This record gives sequence, structure tokens and C-alpha cells, in this order.
Amino acid sequence: MFSPRYWTFILIVLAAFGYSMFRISQSPDLIVSPADAYSYRYMELENGLKVMLVRTPEADKASAALSVNVGSMDDPKGREGLAHFLEHMLFLGTEPFPEPDEYQQFIKQNGGSHNAFTSYAQTTYFFDVDNEKLSGALERFAPFFISPTFDEAYVDREKNAVHAEYSANLKEDGRRIFSAQKMAMNPEFTFSSFSTGNLDTLSDREDSKIRDELISFYQTHYSSDRMTLVIAGDYELDQLGNKARQLFSDIPERDVHFERPDVPVFVPEQLPLDMHIKPVKEIRELRFTFPLPEILSQYQYKPVQLLSNLIGHEGDGSILALLKKKGWAESLSAGRSLSTHHASTMVVGIGLTKSGLLHQEEITSILMEYIDLIRTNGIPDYIKEEQRMLNEMTFRFQEHGPISNYTTRLSSNMLIFPVEDTIYGDYRSEPAPDELLKKYLSGLNADNMLRVLIAPGVDTDTTDPWYGTEIKIRPSDYQKPETSEWTGALHLPKANPFVPENLETAPGEASDTPELVTSDNGYQLWYYPEHEFDAPRAQVLIDLKVPAIKDSAEQRVLARLYARTVTEALNTYSYPASLAGLNYRLSATSDGLEIAVSGYFDKLPVLLDQIFTEMKNMDISNEEFDRYQASLVRALENNLKARPYQRTLADLKSWIIEPSFSDTDLLPVVTSATEDALEQFAAQLGNTISVTTYVHGTLSAETANAIGAITQKYYPANTITDTASKLLKAPAEQFQQPVSQDHPDKVMTLYLQGTDTSDLSRAEAGLLAQMISSPYYQYMRTEQQLGYIVFATAYPQKSVPGLLFIVQSPTATPEEMMNHSRIFFRDYEGKLETMSDEEFALFQEGLITRLTENPKNMGEKAANFWADLSTGRYTFDTRQAIADQVGNITKTQILNLYRRAVLNNEWSWLLFEKGGEVNDMTPLNTLDRTSLEQFTVPEYPLPAVKNPAAATDDRK
Repeated sequence: MFSPRYWTFILIVLAAFGYSMFRISQSPDLIVSPADAYSYRYMELENGLKVMLVRTPEADKASAALSVNVGSMDDPKGREGLAHFLEHMLFLGTEPFPEPDEYQQFIKQNGGSHNAFTSYAQTTYFFDVDNEKLSGALERFAPFFISPTFDEAYVDREKNAVHAEYSANLKEDGRRIFSAQKMAMNPEFTFSSFSTGNLDTLSDREDSKIRDELISFYQTHYSSDRMTLVIAGDYELDQLGNKARQLFSDIPERDVHFERPDVPVFVPEQLPLDMHIKPVKEIRELRFTFPLPEILSQYQYKPVQLLSNLIGHEGDGSILALLKKKGWAESLSAGRSLSTHHASTMVVGIGLTKSGLLHQEEITSILMEYIDLIRTNGIPDYIKEEQRMLNEMTFRFQEHGPISNYTTRLSSNMLIFPVEDTIYGDYRSEPAPDELLKKYLSGLNADNMLRVLIAPGVDTDTTDPWYGTEIKIRPSDYQKPETSEWTGALHLPKANPFVPENLETAPGEASDTPELVTSDNGYQLWYYPEHEFDAPRAQVLIDLKVPAIKDSAEQRVLARLYARTVTEALNTYSYPASLAGLNYRLSATSDGLEIAVSGYFDKLPVLLDQIFTEMKNMDISNEEFDRYQASLVRALENNLKARPYQRTLADLKSWIIEPSFSDTDLLPVVTSATEDALEQFAAQLGNTISVTTYVHGTLSAETANAIGAITQKYYPANTITDTASKLLKAPAEQFQQPVSQDHPDKVMTLYLQGTDTSDLSRAEAGLLAQMISSPYYQYMRTEQQLGYIVFATAYPQKSVPGLLFIVQSPTATPEEMMNHSRIFFRDYEGKLETMSDEEFALFQEGLITRLTENPKNMGEKAANFWADLSTGRYTFDTRQAIADQVGNITKTQILNLYRRAVLNNEWSWLLFEKGGEVNDMTPLNTLDRTSLEQFTVPEYPLPAVKNPAAATDDRK
């Protein structure tokens, strides 16, 4: 039975929904959220292609995504990675557009982006572009699936790119663990195969050329009736439908009859198994995989989601709460891992402490006892109903993100769900019948389990042939204890106190930008009444600036330990809030602490008050301090093992920003930190502090003031601080610095630093980057085959414009990368000189579209305002001001900038490399950083306080 509170909640939600959880689109039976401003139509072309059309009113961007029901599990034996290789090849020329860079150049020049991915069961291609250029993008996109050329020269070259992608991941634990776990699976289950491909699996052979096999695979797997297409843009649905028919009707409907074998994930009678995996980074995890029946046909009940939510719960009585109390675990996650039409798996991953490594049997028994608790007692109706109502509420107040993410999701959903549930299927959550739950619960037992220990130093006896990961597989030795040690410590979650009850929106008078409500002695309260996105949500961002943190490595370390301590102490309390759509984050910054709370605003003040209460009353045991300290050491050490290009970027930022402290700098400081110092940090946190609170949402000005009052109650501001770090101005010469790391790839990261902070300079650098990005990629990656990770981009830092060129390669040295970059730089001058005015204008329009694109949801809008507020740009117009400058730039200005910055070296060049020095570049360590000039950041006056009677204005 439900409590009166739950009946009240249900009635409130139903009233807010107007007794209608959804509306019907122009396609009969297609279920759409009433909050969704988009219009939809489903159609099927004569060739069997399933098409969803989406009208997106007043959208800046248009998008398309096409999914093919073909993936890596369909690779022919011995040709592992062929589906992935085919995905690469479709970008490199079609009969109407044979040039290999035509598609990506068009997309980039018109303010868009593109990509594709190959998963085990599908391959998806997608792009977004300036709305007005949708037709041109579709004209270049559709031939991928009609008339790709498979140019022999690029077949040979792109093999190297696939191999470079494989090589770049050789030290990536995610890929290594993913691949290693497959070795425990049934070799006849095709998911267990190697999926990326490399030069061995994709090479020509005496009896077979890879190009021939590529074409054969394309012709026997890519058929229109196995594809789904989504086209979205600000066009009438009839116009979009005509485009779909005109451009995609020629996709061949081939006689494709391949079937995926119905074989079990693991060899029958093979389980239970224990497995060891030795990682590269300092990772400690105990992972449990349970093979289960397929779940695609049960999507409306979401049985595995319901069970995963209970096992992964972090509140009182949960597995994680008990493991943390024992000091054995730091995190726990549970969820579906794979899902095919024949099988699925659930994975439970438990992040271990060092102590937890010694208690694997007890941890396993706790997991099994909790599952037995569910099996014995069943799942109460209030938990099922709560999940259903929260899913319905999320659907009712659905928000859109980037349009290409949405088209990609819809095209994937069309492969899985009935047409009417293309949108609603992710949210549909009917209460699961007990018999259905028993079917899946029966698979969650110790005899049907792969238990994997991932940790340094584990015992191993063999290696994964693809990534060289050291592993060991053996029959499991887990024995269920005869008596339970955990009776009473584990129980199912109680009714969620954070489920919102007030769903009425009441924003104040509409405003174009945030309003300054209070300004007094280092305290600012800003408020933005949201009218565009009508959902009962809010975003609250609080910046606590502490001067001591900026200049002290010790204080920065203590701030991170403090944030971790408070977050851990709040976890049991706050986890139900996250389930109810109310999330928070407490994080250390370079000059203080930041608190972000977002979601349904009804219980937001309650959560915020508890956050501050915990911050004020921080309490930590010796054991907890040791654990958090060790965890921070591990995180810093793991950062040093990131991808080579990520390491060079981290070192670059550490060098140009003052003050800053690298991971290497912080490591010894962390190890010397003490519990007493942390407690002193907590006690003194409010002694010298300035506070900025930003409240954004469909709530009233009075509520915003009340939220600001909570901040002031616990941490009243008492000083005006200028704690922002500065950017060093490097000399206009060429410098280099090596980065050491145990990774087979080599890398160059070249940063060209601008000379001033004006909007015009940022606009010019952004436009030049927009123009040069695609040609640089085409030359360095496609033509010269120097690596998989290649890009050129704008890289502004603290209002200073910059250009960034990155190449990571398994074979080329930094010297070779730089030589080819210089060749490209010299040649590109001619292309700039001869570029037509029409082509130049396209680049301008594309960048303007990107800069002025409207936010898709409340969170994105708040983040844009917060970015300006954090840098003190109180006009809140950075993106628009730069876009206005872009529109006035001439080609001559860009050519002059290119010559100054790139050809004549009037900008500073900073090269961070791994794999060998570059000739004719000066070591960066010859520069005295302390003597360098710092850029001056533009200052903007504070606006007038909206209600001067309510506060004192401290503007200077």
C-alpha cells in the first residue's frame, strides 16, 4: 500500500501534467512529451528505409543521423575490425563528391561537426550544420550509403589510421579491460571478438585484398531496410520528407539475410569464473558480470534498470553505504552492459580501497545477500511506482541537448523500439510484474557469475593477444557463508523524501541577462528568471573565493581533500536527491570552492542547507583521512598516465598560467598533508572569503533571495578579493619542452599564443582556426598518415587568443610532425591567397552560427551566463561580441594574421613533445617564468543593483 504522502505526490504530478503525460505528433501514435516544441513525422521509403523527420523551430543548427543494423559482432572471422574500417572509409569520397575531404570541409566551413561510431550491433553516422546548409550537407551525406568510391589509395592509407587508433589505446585501461574480459566469454559469441582492427587483421593477403572484402562486406550488410534515418531542422516536415525521398531513395535494398547466432555469452557450465586483470593505472575494482535473458522485448518494464537501481543505490541500508562504513569501497555502479536480441548482461562494479582488496569474499557475500534480500522480500510497490513516476516526470519536462546527440539517439532507438515509442521508449516504465522480475533475479546468483579483480600486482598467467594485458582466468572459489554477518545492515530504500511536490513555475519579470540583486562587502547575489524553458528546475552556482588557495599548493591540496570529505559525508543523504532529479557538486577550484546544485527546485533549499551544514561541521576519522589522501595520490598518479596529448596539454596549461601547480608538483604536497591541517582548513574557511551566488530558474525573486540568504548564513562574505590567476606572455620565439611518459605513441602539441585580449583578436584567431582545421587534418592524418589523433583548433586562454595543433602518432617523431606541419603552413598561405570571397564568407557564417547558437536547455543557458560572470564580464555578451567582430573581418586581415602568427613567428610558439627533440627550437626551461609579463584581463563595471534599497553597493 502507498502512504498518504505518495497519493498526494501522484495527484500533484498528475495535476501538473494536466492528466496528459504525452501528446501525439503528426505521425499517428508517436508519443511526444508535452514540453517538446519539436514536431515529428515518421515515414518509410519504398526501399524500406525508416525515416523520422523532426522540425526544430527557430533552431540555428540542423542535423541528420543514420544508423545501420551492423556492427563489430558481424565482422568476418579473421577480419576483426572490418565493420569499423568500413565506417572510416565511407568518409573518404563518393561518386558525386570524390575528394576525400569534401564532406568534412563543407560541414566545418558551415559551423558544424560530424562523427561516427561502430558498436557491437550498430554503426551510426551523424552531423550537425548551420540550419540553412542542411541540403548541402545531406547531398554529401547520402552518397555514403549509395556510391562510396573505396579509392584504393585511401584504403591503404586509412588502414594506418585505424592502426593508429588501435595503437593510441594500447595503454588505455578502459579498452584493455574491455578486451581482456572478452577472453572469458564464449568464443562463438561474436561480441567477444576484437573490434577495432589493426594492420594485422586488415592487411592484404595472398588470396584476398582487403579492398575487395571491404566492398563485399558493404554490399552484403549495408541495405536500406536495415537502416534508420533521422533528419532534423527548422523546416516544414513536408520539406524534410521531400529531401529524404529525393536523396535517400536510391540507397539499395539488397538481399541481405545474415543472422546473428543465438549462442550464450559464456560457454554452458563454464560459470562461475574468477578473473584477474592487471591495469596500467592504479585501479582497484571488483567487477561482477551476470549473463541474463534478453531485455529488448521488455523495455516497457525495464526490469534490469529497476534491479540495477536497487543494487546501485547509495543511501541508507545500501551495499555501498555498508562497504564505505567498513572502509572497503569508494564507489559502486550497476547496470546493463550489453544487450542483443538474444542475451544481455548486468555488471556490478565496486571501486575498492586498499583494505577492500583483503576482503573480496566478504564484499561478494554482501552483494549476494542484498540480492537474496530482494529475491526473498520482493520489490515493494512504492519503489516500482516511484521509478515510474520519476521517469514520467523526466519525460514530461524533457529537455533537449545538442541536436546531433538527439538525432543519434532517435536513429538508434528506431532500431530497437516500435515506432510509437521512438521518443518515449527510454522513459516508458510500467511496473514490472513479479514473475518477470523473478526471471531476471534468478540469473543474479553466485553460480552464474564472472568475478573480475582489477588491481596492480594481481596474479596472472597469460595475456590478451590484442592489448598485451596480463590476466588470469580460473574457476571461482567463492563459497557462500553458512551464516550471515550483515543481517540488519542491509535493507531496501525507503520512500524518497526528495521527490518534488511543488511543480509550479513562478519566475520573476523576464530579463535578457542576469540581474545583480545584492552587492555588499564581497558578496554578490545574481538572479536570472527563466522564461524560455518552462520546467520546475533551477541552477544554483556558488563561488567561494579564498585568497590563500590561489598561491599555495598546500591549500589547494587541502581544498580538494576537504571537498572529498564533505562529499563522502553527504553521500548517503544526497543520493536519494540525485534519483529525484536534484544533483549537487562541491569542487575545489584554483582560487576557492564551487558549489553547484541543479534540478527540480522544490527541495533544492533543503539540500543546499544540508551541504552547508556538513561543510561547517566537517568531521573525519583517521582512517577516512588516510583513505582520501591515498585516493588523491592515486588520482594524480593516474593523471600522469593519461594519453600523451592530454599530458602535453596539462603541462602546457601549467606552464602558461600563474600561479599553477602541476600534478607532479602536487604529489609530494598530498603525501605530506595531515589530518590536523585539514581540520584547520575547514575551521578557517570563512575567515577571509568573498562569495558570488547565481540563481537561475523558473523560481521567484523571493526564492532566489532565500537561497542567497542560506549562503550568507553559513559563509558570510567579508572581503573583496581579486584571486584570478594570470596568463604569462611568452616571448615571440619558438620554444620546446619534453614530456616523459610510458606510452608507445609520440606526440607534438604546438601552441601559438596571441598578443592581446581584444574581442577582435579572439575573433580573428577563431576564424583562422575554423578555416585551417579541416585542411590540417586532411594533410596530416589522411594524406601523411601521421596518426589517429590530429586536430587544429582555436585555444583561447583567459581572454588571450591562441591556436593549437596536436598530432599523436605510433610511428612519426615530433621532428617529423613539425616538419610536415611547416610544409603545410607554407602551402596553406597560397590557399588563403586564392580563396574566393564566397568561400571566405561561408567560414564567417559558420563561425557566427557556432558562437550565437541558442542554448538548448536551461543548464546550457545558465552555464553560458556563469562563464561570463566567472570572468567578470558583466555585459554577458562574450560570444555575441566576438561574433559581431567575425562578421566584419576581411580576408586580408586573416591573411595578415596568418603571416604574423604562423609564417613570420610574431606570436610565441610553445611546443610540448614526447618522443624526441625538434631541431632549431629553444628549450623552454631557459626562460625565467618569474620575469615574464602577464596579460591584463579586461575589466567591466558592475551593473546597478536591481533593488538598491535591499543592499549596499560596493562598486569601486
